[in-house]
Amino acid sequence: MLPIIGIVLVPGILWGWVFYHAQRYKKVYLPLLLVLFLGGMGCGLLALVLNHAVEKYTLFWPEAPLPQFILLGKSIPLLSAGFWFLVGINEEFAKLLVLLAVVYPSRHLEEPFDGILYAAVVSVGFATMENFFYLDQFGVSVVAARTIITIPAHAFMSVPMGYFVAKSRLLIDASKETQFRYYLPMMTVFQGWIISAFLHGSYDFFLTLRMEREAYLQILLMAGISLWLGRYALRVSRWKAEGLWLKSDFKS
Repeated sequence: MLPIIGIVLVPGILWGWVFYHAQRYKKVYLPLLLVLFLGGMGCGLLALVLNHAVEKYTLFWPEAPLPQFILLGKSIPLLSAGFWFLVGINEEFAKLLVLLAVVYPSRHLEEPFDGILYAAVVSVGFATMENFFYLDQFGVSVVAARTIITIPAHAFMSVPMGYFVAKSRLLIDASKETQFRYYLPMMTVFQGWIISAFLHGSYDFFLTLRMEREAYLQILLMAGISLWLGRYALRVSRWKAEGLWLKSDFKS
């Protein structure tokens, strides 16, 4: 039992350590990261329930053969493709709930990079829980491949959502208006969720069509987006520390 737990948990913890050390300019509250990792594992179970509900109670299911449409020379089953995009919506929604419940009201959400880091840690916990199921169904070799590919991919998918969650919280802190004060921050959260859900759904969509090359290219694209957002967020944090940061940056 312990070796099985180690096979699944250790890679997740190592990836969490990698994302934690992506920034070194300040200390991060480690108990919060642990709660987020466990929360990510818990929301993985919620996503399984949501995905099962879509498959059982809607027309969308993974092997639905009809109707077909042609895209890039491929015949694609519409309902099957829709299922995988709904999976992206469900799984990113489950992660978002953890961010809103644990991170959004936290005093440790101080700047944009905090949201990116926290979303990455939730995603690592999420992918770790998924690996328990994949280990039981497909064995160690699949889990090893997921450790290298899928765990970081999950984190990259959720980086935009984490960034926009942090941006939303900072918008609330900066706003002095009482009327419609929460409208723009909530729309900002929604924007981040939709972006991450689309990235997640399109990745799953490519894999189900056996378009592995396109899926791996998307991982590289998401990694590039994550790197750019992370560097920008760290630059904003340095400006803030040096007194050069303007709150208007988050009102644009």
